[in-house]
Amino acid sequence: MAEHEMKIRVMQTVSEGTKEIILGRTRKKELEKAFLEHSALALLHGDVCDLIYASDLAQKASGVEVFEIPGSCPQHLTCLGILGDVSAVDAAVQRIKKEICK
Repeated sequence: MAEHEMKIRVMQTVSEGTKEIILGRTRKKELEKAFLEHSALALLHGDVCDLIYASDLAQKASGVEVFEIPGSCPQHLTCLGILGDVSAVDAAVQRIKKEICK
């Protein structure tokens, strides 16, 4: 990936099958409950530095929950999940695009 190239995908609602895939890959124990409380999900893929920075930006921009979706190798942070209501996820994604995806 080129510098500051980040792939971002946003879902306003998440299907049950997609939730199962994510729950099977994450280590966050409270995530199943969080999926019951929130409808929107953003998935971000980029380098580790940008994903950690994006996590911080997202949490400061709106009331979202962030979590890691690890890759096949434990040392790699493959994706960042941002979970919240539609407006909160949108605000978090817009802040990330403004700050990182210049």
